[in-house]
Amino acid sequence: MKSKMKIKIKLVESLWLLAMALFIVSCAKGVDDSETFSGGVTNAQLESPEEINFATTTNADGSENLKLSWSVVMGAGGYKVNVHNMNDPVNPVAVVTDSIIDGSSMSFAKLEDTNYHISVLALGNEKLNNTDAQTATEKDYKAFEAVATIHEGESLAEYVNDDMPDFDQNLEQCIVLEPGVTYQLDAIADFGMNAVTLRGDVENRPTIVIGTNGGLVTQGGLKIKNVNIDCTEMSAKGVISLSSTPSEALTTTSLGYQGGSLMADCYIINNPIILQGCNLKNVKNCILYDNGKKWGIRDFRIMNSIVQLDNSGANPIINVAGGGGVKDLTVKNSTIYNLSTKANAPFLKYSNAQPKKMFGDNDQTGSLTITNNTFSRVMSSYKFGDRIPNANIITVNFSYNIFHDVYQMYQAVVTQATRTTIGNTIFGVTKTTHENDTNRTDSNGRALATLENPNFVGSIDLEFDFTKTNGGVDFTPRGSVAIENKAGDPRWYE
Repeated sequence: MKSKMKIKIKLVESLWLLAMALFIVSCAKGVDDSETFSGGVTNAQLESPEEINFATTTNADGSENLKLSWSVVMGAGGYKVNVHNMNDPVNPVAVVTDSIIDGSSMSFAKLEDTNYHISVLALGNEKLNNTDAQTATEKDYKAFEAVATIHEGESLAEYVNDDMPDFDQNLEQCIVLEPGVTYQLDAIADFGMNAVTLRGDVENRPTIVIGTNGGLVTQGGLKIKNVNIDCTEMSAKGVISLSSTPSEALTTTSLGYQGGSLMADCYIINNPIILQGCNLKNVKNCILYDNGKKWGIRDFRIMNSIVQLDNSGANPIINVAGGGGVKDLTVKNSTIYNLSTKANAPFLKYSNAQPKKMFGDNDQTGSLTITNNTFSRVMSSYKFGDRIPNANIITVNFSYNIFHDVYQMYQAVVTQATRTTIGNTIFGVTKTTHENDTNRTDSNGRALATLENPNFVGSIDLEFDFTKTNGGVDFTPRGSVAIENKAGDPRWYE
């Protein structure tokens, strides 16, 4: 069940190159395209473009556009484009309606996890006596190769382990959880090498209750979006664990990576692992656990989430200490707080492995981006970061965060990296003095953090309650520096 886009490459003659040059000049001078771009096609019934191609572009704010492009139809006066959102195939929603395009490409805002149907019709040219194509060229853009819905009363683990189809790693599939439904996960749901999005409803999140023997395992990439996860009874080390039996197809050798420092026995996950728009409750161990294996993760993110920890043990929250690491790690627009002050583990634990040891000499850079978050007691008794590779090919950006009772935050801002620390505040460090963080600086001489009591509005030491807005906690800051910088999780300013 494979879906491959084939781009046809045509050999062009000098006359065609001349026509292209004239077209560019005509556009610059305002000359009528139809006169210079006819290609000698007149008095004809046109055909629509042979192919529609897709490309995703990213805007400065992180949002994405889907760019459509198609082969030029000689003698056409333009193109009529229609785009429909096909997430509900029975009731498609118009996104672009009868848009007339002069050129051979256009872009529109791309929504997350959305499938589209696109049609492009070649329009006639009155001056050349050419008429519209009779039919449009049509093509589907699939965010997911397959979509399945787990209904109330059905088992997520049984579907994943027994019924979920296997696809190539470049094809993503989506599992939809119904709004407001609670799913009991009493067994390991092993997604294998499949790239999967587990998606809930942002207005009425479903809840996964992970039992004593439950958990989520991947070696192909996993996105969890808009889901509540109750970890109260969970005994597994990781909410998301990486497979303890990696496929040999994922080794750096099998993938063809090269480099003098490359670890041949390292396993690579190129697809992202993401928690987005989620609420996690009573996490006693790790959010991400590598199972003690050499896993190289290209992209791990926690975005727009609230994570309530109840960690008083020795398990790091993001634990990739088995010999690999994360190439690009992002925590953004989130609140992470611990009910315990006795955790004997860091928030981040790596293995000192630089990206080139996992991804080769041609892919050496790495990043640690932690921006616009609120951290409380993460961790109170152990350094924030441990064994993060300290090298100039690493970029560290810790900006606009509030750190409350966080011990040795500076340990994650490794000194050889390119370091940016803007707008952070820190307060209430109980194990040591705050000078460890406020007296150190980034690559431009800015302090890692400013000492300020965030003076949170509400209670911050409550077990997360899925039935209440933001779980019943309130980390709205009243400190003037934090307010001026809009530091911390943006939800507390809404």
